[in-house]
Amino acid sequence: MRKILLATTAIVGFVVAGAAQAATTPLNVTIGGDADFVAGAFHESKASTGANQAHGDFETLYDLNFGIDGKAGNGVEYGGNLSLNNNPDISNMFNGTSDGIEVTDANVFMSGAFGKVVLGDSHGATDLAVTAPTVGEGQVNGRYVDFLNTQTFAKTFVYGVDGTDHSTNVTYFTPKVGNDMNKVQLGVSYIPNFYDYGSSVVQTRALNTSTTVASPYGNVVKGALAYTGTFHPVSVGVSADVITGSANTGYDGQSWLSGIGTNAASGAKVRDFTAFDFGAKAAAQGFTLGATYSDQGHYNTVAGQTKQQQQYGAALKYEFSKVGVGVSYLGGEGYDNMLTTGGTSTSGYDYISEFNSYGVGGTYAWAPGLTTNADAVLFDQKTESSVKNDGYVLLISQKLAF
Repeated sequence: MRKILLATTAIVGFVVAGAAQAATTPLNVTIGGDADFVAGAFHESKASTGANQAHGDFETLYDLNFGIDGKAGNGVEYGGNLSLNNNPDISNMFNGTSDGIEVTDANVFMSGAFGKVVLGDSHGATDLAVTAPTVGEGQVNGRYVDFLNTQTFAKTFVYGVDGTDHSTNVTYFTPKVGNDMNKVQLGVSYIPNFYDYGSSVVQTRALNTSTTVASPYGNVVKGALAYTGTFHPVSVGVSADVITGSANTGYDGQSWLSGIGTNAASGAKVRDFTAFDFGAKAAAQGFTLGATYSDQGHYNTVAGQTKQQQQYGAALKYEFSKVGVGVSYLGGEGYDNMLTTGGTSTSGYDYISEFNSYGVGGTYAWAPGLTTNADAVLFDQKTESSVKNDGYVLLISQKLAF
């Protein structure tokens, strides 16, 4: 199935590319981005001694996005996207950001009555997923995790399977089917190596494992289905997606988990996984209410780690004039092999048996593109061995989007 999907999508892409050669309109290039300065106050009960016990710090993230689009004589639209930022990959997201700029999205697309084909680095089909609404810095799904310790707080649990993914892939989106009031769309992606992007290929990694991009899974397939409807005065959105991948056990002689976390024993192998996600939201009169559920299957686990992994959350947002406010919740249980305090995997420290986070946030728009944002998140987590960690993160930011 995966080979058929790859071959079919590639053929469609090349055929459409050939048909689009005779452009009737010039290429349009749009540039946008943002710069976001954040001040944070935080506390974590299990943070180790030293710098991790600091109670305040600053952070700045910035993005630069380029969009290119044109239209061929036969009506086919084509173009590309290029995004650069200073928080690009999975290692930075878990272990700290820097001023280094890397490309996160780099792809070409062709679209028409046949649908849309996207080739390159992107999130792929799961761009159709409905997520819980937030304001400010994202509350329980947002920036607060940057201010917590990767070895004591379950960041991998918050990000989930797809939160850090911009792998090189081929993706096909069907046309939106329906009428002005109800529409359905399907997307499907094939990814040779999960979390692998840019010029990195398997032969390059084999020669230089010191620069290995975290790529524990191969032959990954994503499928997503989204529905949007309007029932005046309410608009709704519903989505379901599945992600499945095979363990890439031999790419550098050890598993991804044993490379980045101490709870996975040396030489331990990741397990094949299939994960499911569901999302729904409804909006009316400035209010947006949304909920999500995720079953992560065996994602991010090794042999012997067989307990349930799930996430569930809900959020409510209200926007009026220049102001937006929101509340959100995220909970569940699952494995995090990057946790190191409290023993080895046999002690039960690697399994988060209880996780809860509660967030409130707000934003105020001073002028077009200029906003002040605030977040407050309380969290608590408990491992199977009854090691508890709780705390808070308070954020205030000044953001310029252009």
